[in-house]
Amino acid sequence: MITVRLAILADTAAITDIHKSHRISADGPRYEDLTFYERWQQGGPWLGIETCAIHLNRLLAGSGVPLVAELDGEVLAAAEVYEGFEPPPFGHHLNLAVIVTHAKHLRKGLATALLNYIVEMARLMKCERITVSHSEGREFYVKQGFRNMRSGRRVRIPAQAGRAFYQATDLADHSPDQIKGWHMPLGRYQSGRQEWENLFPQIWAAGIPELLNPATAHLKLNVTGQNAIVFMREADEPGEVNLACWSARPLSNPLFTALRDRANREGYHTIISYIMDSDLPQLGHDAQQTDYSQDLYELSL
Repeated sequence: MITVRLAILADTAAITDIHKSHRISADGPRYEDLTFYERWQQGGPWLGIETCAIHLNRLLAGSGVPLVAELDGEVLAAAEVYEGFEPPPFGHHLNLAVIVTHAKHLRKGLATALLNYIVEMARLMKCERITVSHSEGREFYVKQGFRNMRSGRRVRIPAQAGRAFYQATDLADHSPDQIKGWHMPLGRYQSGRQEWENLFPQIWAAGIPELLNPATAHLKLNVTGQNAIVFMREADEPGEVNLACWSARPLSNPLFTALRDRANREGYHTIISYIMDSDLPQLGHDAQQTDYSQDLYELSL
C-alpha cells in the first residue's frame, strides 16, 4: 500500500538514502570517505544527512513543500514543490523541483502517487498549472499529461561598462514576498520562488567552506524607474560570475545594460546566466549560448 504525506525531519535519513541510491555507485569512492563538500558535489544537499536536515527544515519553515511516499510504511520516494506567483505564462503555479524514487523500488507507482498528490494539492491551492524543468524523465511527465511549454539555456554574456542611469543599494530584506508577481528574466532554472532560496548561502551551506568562500553580492537596482533585485555569485573560473535577476517588469535594454555595467564594476568580465529561448534576442549578438539547456513542461489545471 502506497501512502503520500508531508515529510518531517525524522525522514531525513530515508530521503538521503533515496538520493544515495542513484548517486553512489559500488565501483566509486565509499560514501564514508567523502567530505561534506564532495557529497554536495555528488548530489546536492540531499546526499548528506546534516545538509539534508538543514534543507528539509527550511522547506518545512515555509520555503517549499517536502513530500514522501511510503510503501508498506517504508519511505521510498520523495518530492519537493515550490509555490510561485509570476506574470504569464507561469502565473500562480507549483513547480515540481524534485521527484525521486529509491533505485531498488522503481516502477512500483511511487512517483505517480506523489504526482497525483501534488496535482490535488495544486487544485486545492487554486494554482493554474504545475511546472517541471527537469531534463530527464520526459516520458514520465508526458505520460502524466504534461506538455512542452518552452525551453531555456545557459548563456555567457560579456560584462562591460555601459551608459545606464541606475542606483544600486545592498539588499537588506530577505523576504521572498517582495518578488511576488515579479518576472525573473535571468537565472530562472526552476522557478522564481525557488531560485530565491539560493540567495543567502550562509543559511543553506551548512558551514561547508567551499560553498561559503565564493564572493556574493545582493543588490537592489532602480533603473530609470524599473525596480530589480540582483544576485551575483563568483563562478569557478576567475573573472566569471553567476547572475540571477528578478524585476517588476520584463527585461529592458536599460536594465540589461545596468546588469552588465554592474558586473563590470564588481570586477568580472563574463556573466553566466540562464534565459528562456524566446528572450534570447534581447541579449544581442555578443551573448554566447552554451550546450546546457532545459525543457520546461506544464500541466494545466
